[in-house]
Amino acid sequence: MISTIGLTLPLELSIYLFLVATMFSMGLGLTMREIAAPLHRRRLIGIAFFINLIVIPLAGIAVVSLLPMEMGVAAGLLIVACAPGSTIGPKLAEFSRGDVSLAISIMFFLSVLAIFTTPITLTLILPGAITEQIDFFSVMTTLVILIFLPMVAGLAINSRWRSFADRIRDRAFLLSNLTIVIFGIIFIWVQVTGEVRFIDSFFAVGITATAAVFILVAFSMCIGYLLGGPEKHNRQVIATSTTNRNLGVSLLVGASALASHGEAFLIIIVYAIVQTLISGLIAVKWGQKVRRKEKRERKEMTKE
Repeated sequence: MISTIGLTLPLELSIYLFLVATMFSMGLGLTMREIAAPLHRRRLIGIAFFINLIVIPLAGIAVVSLLPMEMGVAAGLLIVACAPGSTIGPKLAEFSRGDVSLAISIMFFLSVLAIFTTPITLTLILPGAITEQIDFFSVMTTLVILIFLPMVAGLAINSRWRSFADRIRDRAFLLSNLTIVIFGIIFIWVQVTGEVRFIDSFFAVGITATAAVFILVAFSMCIGYLLGGPEKHNRQVIATSTTNRNLGVSLLVGASALASHGEAFLIIIVYAIVQTLISGLIAVKWGQKVRRKEKRERKEMTKE
């Protein structure tokens, strides 16, 4: 797989390291009880799957059809739109004071489904000139190795050796954060050195593609909130989980499919930054409202 991506070896390895470390640390923080707890709420889980696997990819098709952009840039946006299961969903649920167990369940199942649904969906919607460059069986195999197996390994350790998992969980989470920093440093370095001239194609991305990112992020947040059911804390979880696409899957598939389109690979990074900032700020704002409400209620109870 490495030889077919077409990026520098350190950049390729940093993507792999990010995926393995992130999924392993996520597994260390999960239990089967947490994953299974929300499954009785089939309607909510079904809505989350419907939005993430069908609505957002269709929205991506609409955006790239309506806004003029290069084929490679459009393909980059579609790859992100078709990659559900971001690992930061539970953390955003904590920020917003939402249902963390629901966010964990959605994250887990969408991360697993993304291994299979992302290549299949992209086969249906990407231009043939791009899909011909992708060995989807190899991509799916790589995703299983880099996403599913590390996550299951972490889950197994947490289930069978809880005390050991407790000792290494913080370190694994720190390593996960460190790997994305390493990726960013290497990404900047290859631009500065000119080894991979992503910076030359930054202006080729243009304001239209940047606007498309904001439109798709905003739509994802709104549709998740509107369809997330009658309970506000559930709507917030569906909204933030839907808004954040799977960076690891997007990077890996994008690297395989778009090695000759530096601006498209850059769009994936831009999308990750925009989705994280917007959903993070909104989740914090929601959490502040909940805390203020709880504070007022405590004051009223004290007066009584």
